[in-house]
Amino acid sequence: MNDLEIAFRAPWYERERHDATVNDTPLLRPVIQKYDDTSFVQRLVADPQDSLEFTDDDRWSYPVPVAFPAPGTGRQRFATSRLVRTNLRKIYQPSHDRFYTVVVELFCDAPGLPRAGKHDDLTVQFVMRRRDTTIEGSHAHVKKLARELMLNLLHAEDPNLVFDGVNAGDGKDLKKLKRGRIGDREDLWWAKELARQRFEEDHRDLLDAVTAHTSNQVWLTNSKTGRGRWAKLDSDRLETESEQTIPMWRVPREPCDKDGTRSLWFGVVPTYSADHWNDPTRSNRSVPKFDERGIYEIVCIATQKPKPGHEHCPPKTWESVASEPFRLAAPYDPDGTKNRRVSISAPDLRQLAARAGQPAGPGGLSITTPPGSQFNFSADGFPKISGSLGAGGGVCTFAFELFFIVALFLFLMFLPIIVLAFQLWWLLALRFCFPRLDLSMTALAAFFAGGTGIGAADGTAKDNLSLVLGKGMGDKLADAANKFPTDGASAQALVGMIDPKDAVTSAADKPLKHVDDPLCEKH
Repeated sequence: MNDLEIAFRAPWYERERHDATVNDTPLLRPVIQKYDDTSFVQRLVADPQDSLEFTDDDRWSYPVPVAFPAPGTGRQRFATSRLVRTNLRKIYQPSHDRFYTVVVELFCDAPGLPRAGKHDDLTVQFVMRRRDTTIEGSHAHVKKLARELMLNLLHAEDPNLVFDGVNAGDGKDLKKLKRGRIGDREDLWWAKELARQRFEEDHRDLLDAVTAHTSNQVWLTNSKTGRGRWAKLDSDRLETESEQTIPMWRVPREPCDKDGTRSLWFGVVPTYSADHWNDPTRSNRSVPKFDERGIYEIVCIATQKPKPGHEHCPPKTWESVASEPFRLAAPYDPDGTKNRRVSISAPDLRQLAARAGQPAGPGGLSITTPPGSQFNFSADGFPKISGSLGAGGGVCTFAFELFFIVALFLFLMFLPIIVLAFQLWWLLALRFCFPRLDLSMTALAAFFAGGTGIGAADGTAKDNLSLVLGKGMGDKLADAANKFPTDGASAQALVGMIDPKDAVTSAADKPLKHVDDPLCEKH
């Protein structure tokens, strides 16, 4: 075992799913597996191939502004951006109920690639590496190239959509907004390889004026300070710096592997970190180790301990090829947050009123006010409030319910203000209530079915809108000053958007196809 050479491959079941051999190029890399619950390690140990399919939601996407109103009905009409999906993998956060492992199979790098078998002298780890892309060229060329590529991807997604571009007549703020929405220039260079190749043929002049440089970076940790940083793979490093490694464990022997010759290893993929580092490309500003802009890869490393009597010799190591590249979803990525539901009940005011008639108890949130930090004010004349700082030094205890009541009140009060002030009509699609107000929704659908615009809504229609959306919203939407679209199609689309009858209340990704183990005897 001490003279072996190691080769890495995708696990056996991945090869079986694709009817591939150990020498097929796509199956040379480690495999990332997806799960939707915290028992994923137990599931993997019990059955390594038990994981979930990757879907379109697991492909990185870019929001592209489209002309309003957009093609389609219901909520689609009010969606002022559409997602352009690339082939780049997207990895979600634990807060999205998504968890990931990397799995690799080891072989002896010898003719026929025999299975590695027992290897007490081997340890396997993996590292997270980052691809850093910089683009050189004039600002005008880079901006035009990014816009043309975004248009190309948008057209591939839906030829009927119209890009909401920057026009000469746009105001300064609108131009700034639109330009900000197509700012992912470095990321787009990497996102969709095949589309990029076709794109190059049509935009050779622009591409000749722009140069892209991509480098592999490693996360170096300093054993003396405990701090880390991203650095180029071949850059100089301090004696106290080394690449951070993450442990992998061997999967227990599978039922059909009677001789224990199969060597499957897995590790848990980290998707977030509290670490920060001072990025020299951003004026040494402190930035997170992981973010949603970086493109990452996983490389597995096998290490063999020196032979007895040769402990002074350095260990032998082998590296796998990199996994498929991926990006990390932001904590508030909508495709991720839709996977997690949190249910709470608002405080029962009747119970609170009954509790108020009893002696004050020890529970609640106690707040100590430091000296000179007490807020003294009068709410008379709201929103104009004047106040002063008091002596402080006291301790007040508030029932937890009070905080929730005030927070819920402020949320419900300010949500329609934000919708109306910024004409963000699509925000109304991000809420739905049960039970469905069947009579109101049926009446609204019937009233606007003939093409009547929102401005012509009668008192009954306004009342029904207010029942569904909140007190007074019917009058506000019908008020021309709030600039809701006046055409009948938009009114019909609004009714379809706020109707909860088609809401998806639960969904689960499908498990990957289960394949037979080729080591099992065929009967």
